[in-house]
Amino acid sequence: MYQDLEARLHDIFWNNEPDADESPLLEIFLQNHPGKSLELGCGSGRLLLPLIKKGYRAEGIEISGDMVEILRHDAQIMHLSPQVYHSDILQFETKQRYNALTIPAFTLQLFSRAEALKVLAKLRDIAAEGAGLYITVFIPWSEILDELEPDAWNPDKEATLADGSIAKCQTRHHIDRTSQTLSREHHYTIRDHSDTVIEEQKVQQNLEWYLLPELKLMLQLSGWKFATYDADFSVENRDSDAALLTLYASAV
Repeated sequence: MYQDLEARLHDIFWNNEPDADESPLLEIFLQNHPGKSLELGCGSGRLLLPLIKKGYRAEGIEISGDMVEILRHDAQIMHLSPQVYHSDILQFETKQRYNALTIPAFTLQLFSRAEALKVLAKLRDIAAEGAGLYITVFIPWSEILDELEPDAWNPDKEATLADGSIAKCQTRHHIDRTSQTLSREHHYTIRDHSDTVIEEQKVQQNLEWYLLPELKLMLQLSGWKFATYDADFSVENRDSDAALLTLYASAV
């Protein structure tokens, strides 16, 4: 996951998303839980590196080698030397204890439900006393409500690259409402000025989605105490049916 073209286009597409920046929420959370933090699924460092630049003692863990390579390249440009672990979180071993654990950008939903519970328990194991947990998830309402046609290619993302070529992502999906699972196939392309495809990649992605009551139960079962949440990256927005939910919990 997140290899090759998908990895190279990831941040470009994210930066084009309106109202998709959760950095302010992350900063508030880290200020409330000072000390060493670990970001699960730190990817290219899109969120991690700016925090380190501001002086936060933030580390990252990422399973994609291509994303870690991008992160290290960008860190060098920024004159940073971040501690980043290239590892599967479920295989990760450390004697460190963290004051803050973060799972931003819907990373938790890339795990199966059984794995997600193990991930939360794993993070509890490496949490310091009184540590905080930050999780962002999304609810795919457009797919749930059939606003997007299932099993058909739908336009998803588009961006103009530095050389004038056009990067696009089309997506088709299949949804299982009973198991709350969304299967998506992404078709990434880069096209030149004559609209000729010069590079492409297809990627399969499976996502679980969660409503607030289930997330609270998962936190309780894995040793965390739910505190509160924000919706749509807006502080003190308590719309539990919003598309974006950011949850906060503490170690118990």
